[in-house]
Amino acid sequence: MQSHLSRRIIRAIINNEPLRFSRCRRTQLLHTISPARVRPTLPNLNNVTRRNLFAFNISALEGGGPQVLASEKGLKPMVDLKRSLEDRSRAPPNFTLARAFQIFFSTRVETPGSINLFQARLLSITWKHMKAQQEELTDKEWDSVFSVESLERMLFVLSEVDCLPEARDTVLKIARFAYLELCADHGFGPNTISRPALLIYVNLLSMNGNPEEARQVIINFGGQLRGAKPSPWLTVLKGFALKDDRRQLRKITQELDQHGVKFDQSSHEELIEILVNNVLFKAAQTVYECPIAGNAEPSITAKIAVIKSAILNKELQWATPIFESLPRGPTAETAGIALLWEASRGSNASVLDEKVKSWSAKNPQIKNAITVADLNALIEYAISVQDAQLAIELEALAEKWEIIPNEQTYMLQLESATNSKDVKRSVKLLESEVDPNILASDNLPLANRLITMLCASKQSDALFERISALLDPLFQDNVRLEPQTVTALTRMLLYRQDFGAASELLRPRLGTFDSEGKSLVRAVLVEFIMDPSQKDDHVWTIYELFKMAFPETGVSTRTDLMCSFFDRNRSDLAALVFGHMRQAEDPTRRPKPDTYARCLQGIARAADSTNLELVHNMLKLDLEVELNTRILNGLMLAYARCEMPEKSMDIFREILQSDEGPSHKTLAIFFKACEVHNDGTHEAIKMLKKIKKLDIEIDRRLYSSFIEALGAQAEFELGTEAIDNMESEIGVPPTSTTIGLFYNASPAQYWKDKIEAWARKQYPDLWAHLSKTKRVDSDDGFKFEGITNETWV
Repeated sequence: MQSHLSRRIIRAIINNEPLRFSRCRRTQLLHTISPARVRPTLPNLNNVTRRNLFAFNISALEGGGPQVLASEKGLKPMVDLKRSLEDRSRAPPNFTLARAFQIFFSTRVETPGSINLFQARLLSITWKHMKAQQEELTDKEWDSVFSVESLERMLFVLSEVDCLPEARDTVLKIARFAYLELCADHGFGPNTISRPALLIYVNLLSMNGNPEEARQVIINFGGQLRGAKPSPWLTVLKGFALKDDRRQLRKITQELDQHGVKFDQSSHEELIEILVNNVLFKAAQTVYECPIAGNAEPSITAKIAVIKSAILNKELQWATPIFESLPRGPTAETAGIALLWEASRGSNASVLDEKVKSWSAKNPQIKNAITVADLNALIEYAISVQDAQLAIELEALAEKWEIIPNEQTYMLQLESATNSKDVKRSVKLLESEVDPNILASDNLPLANRLITMLCASKQSDALFERISALLDPLFQDNVRLEPQTVTALTRMLLYRQDFGAASELLRPRLGTFDSEGKSLVRAVLVEFIMDPSQKDDHVWTIYELFKMAFPETGVSTRTDLMCSFFDRNRSDLAALVFGHMRQAEDPTRRPKPDTYARCLQGIARAADSTNLELVHNMLKLDLEVELNTRILNGLMLAYARCEMPEKSMDIFREILQSDEGPSHKTLAIFFKACEVHNDGTHEAIKMLKKIKKLDIEIDRRLYSSFIEALGAQAEFELGTEAIDNMESEIGVPPTSTTIGLFYNASPAQYWKDKIEAWARKQYPDLWAHLSKTKRVDSDDGFKFEGITNETWV
C-alpha cells in the first residue's frame, strides 16, 4: 500500500495545514490550505520594572484567565473526561474529545515540545474511551482520531517529542495503539501500514528502551522495509547499544545476513559516528567491539572516532590498543588524533607545537593536514579535564599553526570560560565572537550552563540585557531549558521584582520537568516567600504563583509558608494560606493536626479574633482531624490572647474531659487565660492549689505564668509575695527575668512604678541587672524588651 506520508502530506504536516480523510482508506486524500500560523505576541505584563525576558500570565495572578499555551491545547476536555470517569459523571461529547485529541497532536507537529506523565495518561484515557465509542462516532469524529493521517501524525509527534523518563512507558503504549490500528484490517487486508510509519515506529521503540519490539517489527515487515536508507537495523542496534546489551548486539550483527543486510565496515563506521556524535561513549564502545562482516577490521575513521571519544571520557587504557593499531608514525590522516593522544599523556601547548614541528620536518604534509577540527579537539580535551589555562594556551596555537578559528572554536572558548566561572571573558566572547542564535541551536547544554552562571553572578542591568539576548532565540524556538537554568532565572527575576517575566518563564516549562526538577524551582519560590526582607505584597504575589504552579506541594511546606506570614505579622494572609490547604481536593494536602496547632499558635501571637473564629469553625467541620490536647491547647491559648477567657475556660474543661487529658502546657495556658478573666486572681490561686495537691511538678516557666496572671490582674501584694516565696514553693529562686515578667504583665504604669520601687529595695542586684535591658513604651506603659514567657502549644 502506498504511504499516506507522501511529500504533499509531509509538507502539509510541516505547515500545520489540516488534512482530511474519509473513513475509507482508498479514498483520495483531500486537504485545504489555511493561512500560515503566526507566532502570538505575549501580552503586556504588570509588575515588570525592566525589560521583560519572555504563560502563568501575571493576569492569572490578578484574577484574569491565562492564555492557553500551544503545549496545553486539547488537554482541558481530556481532563474533564478523566474527572468524569473518576466520579462517574457524564463524559464530554465525542465531538469535543475527538477534536481535542486531534488538536493536541496537530499543534505539536511543528514544535513537538515534551510530554510528561500527566499528559501521557490523559492521551491514553482518551484513546481508550474513543476506541470504546468507535461504532457511535460520526465520520468527522472518526477521522479526527482513527484515520490514517491522524494515526501517522500521532506516531510522528510521539517520535519527535522530548519524552520524560517517567512518561516513557505510557507514551510507548499510546504509540502501540496507533501502530496496531494502522495494522488492523479495515477491509483491505491486515498490515497495510506504510513504510514511513513503520520506520517512525521502529525508531520510537528503539530510542525509548524497547529495541526488542522494534527488532520484531522489522522481522515482521522485512520485505516492506528492505532497501530503506538508513537501514532500520542500525536504529535497532543503536537501541541495544544504549541499553549496553552486548549479547543482543553481537547476535543481531551475526544474523543480519539472514535479513539481507550486512553489518560491514561502512555500517559499523556509520553507527559509531552516530553514537559518538550523540556523546554516547559506552554505546559506541559496545558497537566497536561487535564483529564486522567478513571479519573486517574497523575503518581508520571509526578508530579515530572512538579514540577521541575514549580520551574525552578518560578511557585511555581501553583506547590504547586501538591507537597502537593505527599506522606507525603520524600521517596526514592520523596527525590530529596523535596530537590529542599526546595531550592526554600530559603534553602542554608548547610541547605539542614542538611535536608538530618535528613531525612536519619528516613529513611536510602534516602541518597542512592539521585542521581547525583538530585544534578544537585539543581545546575540548582541556575542557574535559577542567584546565582553563591549558585551553587558553591551546587557543593561541591557532596563529602558530596558521589555522583560522571557526564558530566551534569560539564556542569551546566560551565553554571553557563558563566552566571556570569567568563572567568577564564569557561576556566578551558573547559580544565579539559567539552568536546567541548559533549557541542556542548548536550547543544547548552550554547555553543552559552559561545562563545559570550569569544569573548567579553579580546583577546589573547590562548583564541582564546580555542574558535576555541569550534567551531570545531559545524562547523563539521553544527550546527546553534545564531545571537548573530555569531555577537560576527564576531566582534572578524574583529578586528583580520581574514577577510577570517569572510567571511567563515557568508556566510552559514546569510541566516538562520531573519531580526533582520541579523541586528545584519550588525551593526558589519558597525561599523568596519566606525571605523577611521582601515586601508583603511582593511575597503574596509569588505565593499566588506558587499555589498555581505547585498544587501537589505537601502540607509540611505549606505550613511553613503559613507560619512565615504569621512571622510577618500578617495573620490575615496566613489564614488565607491555611484556608487554601483546607479547600484542597486531595485529602493528603489538607491540614494535619500539626497545621491546626501552628495556625492557632500564630493567631494567638497576633491576637487575631476574626480569623480565630474562622479557623475554629473549619476545625469543627473537619472530620478527618482528631482533636488532641495540642490542638485544644492552641484554641485555649488563642482565645485567651484574643481576650475571650470564658471560651478559653470552656476549651480547658473540654481538655479535662478528653481521653488524653491536659498537658503541662495546658496548665501554663490556663494562667494566660486568668490574665484577662474577670475572676482571674481567684481562678489562678485555685489552680495553683490543685496543682500542688495533685503533686504535679511546678517548674520555673509554669510558676512564672502564675506570677504573670497576678501581675495582669494588678495584684501587687499577691504577686510580690509569690516572688518572695518562689524558692520555697518550687525550689529555685527568682531571677531578673521573673521580676521583668511581673513588671511587663502589670496593666498600668502606676503598678509598674510600684514594682520597680519594691524590686530596688527587695532585690537590688536583680533589678540592677534588669535595668540594663531596654524599655519600650506601650499602651500599658513601659515594658522590658525581649522579656517573655511565651507558652506555645
